[in-house]
Amino acid sequence: MSRAAPWLVVAALALVYPAVILATGNPSFPARDDCVHPATTDGDIDAVFGYFDTALEAAEMRDRALEVGFVGTETTWNGCGRARVAVGGIPTLAVGQEFVEQARTVGLEVTLEQAA
Repeated sequence: MSRAAPWLVVAALALVYPAVILATGNPSFPARDDCVHPATTDGDIDAVFGYFDTALEAAEMRDRALEVGFVGTETTWNGCGRARVAVGGIPTLAVGQEFVEQARTVGLEVTLEQAA
């Protein structure tokens, strides 16, 4: 086998793969709303303080939530390229609603989502 054979395989794949993707339709990327899964049943629920485009914005919200007593508030990046600030481990929707009401008393808006 010649030394050029591996390079020919790589070049062929580099040309064939995009052609196959374009021939089968436009590639699909998730929209921002595709990464949000509202909680509809009891189970592992997250209380989400929001989604942010920058780490700085997310850190500010996380710090604000921690300052008013929401222990366990964390920032993670989701599959849609946004920082998510949330507290996890809420067992039921009823407990989640209590969490939402408590957050409102300190001026924070929270949504309940199924844990990822």
